[in-house]
Amino acid sequence: MTKSRFANALTALVVVTAMVLFQPSSTATASKSTNHKVVVASGSITCTKVTGSITFRPAVHHIGTQRETQTVTFRASKCTTRGSNVKHVTSGSLTVVVHRSSNSCISLLSSEHPRGTGTWSPKSVHSTTASFTGFAFVSSKTGDVGFRVPNAGGSAKVTGSFAGKDHGKHSTATVYTNLTPGQFRSACLSSNGLSAQAIVSGVVTFS
Repeated sequence: MTKSRFANALTALVVVTAMVLFQPSSTATASKSTNHKVVVASGSITCTKVTGSITFRPAVHHIGTQRETQTVTFRASKCTTRGSNVKHVTSGSLTVVVHRSSNSCISLLSSEHPRGTGTWSPKSVHSTTASFTGFAFVSSKTGDVGFRVPNAGGSAKVTGSFAGKDHGKHSTATVYTNLTPGQFRSACLSSNGLSAQAIVSGVVTFS
């Protein structure tokens, strides 16, 4: 090999090595681009479309003999924020847990303070945690059974996003099932009891 060919080959090797050493890492770039800043949302939010389910563990009966946990899990959408540093929220995934001393339908409203947690989309919005003083039966416009937290005269406390100016004191969650009061009572009186209900509508406000 002549000196000129050797020099050209050496130069090419140096260039290739430099390109490999200084090529930006695609992994690092992707990691940096997906590292979103999480923001605690101020103000309030109301979501007017709610669907999900209510589960009773164990199932509730007309006369109960065991401690019971009721879990309300739902997806909220059609959300609007007010007075917030976050202008757009697509949806929320929310869970409210109610513990009771008995799995009796008769004493369904006798509960410890319900607690709720929620995550939001986009994920850059910080989660919400809420506690409520009470739990109440309500009815939809079509007469179906629903549940509301807190009960009349009750209050709420919110930490995280959408706590408003007074720690979410006026926050509420109302959900409606697809059962009439008669159907609900029949399920309670059945041998299997009532273990789950669908949520077909509702409104959620954190404020």
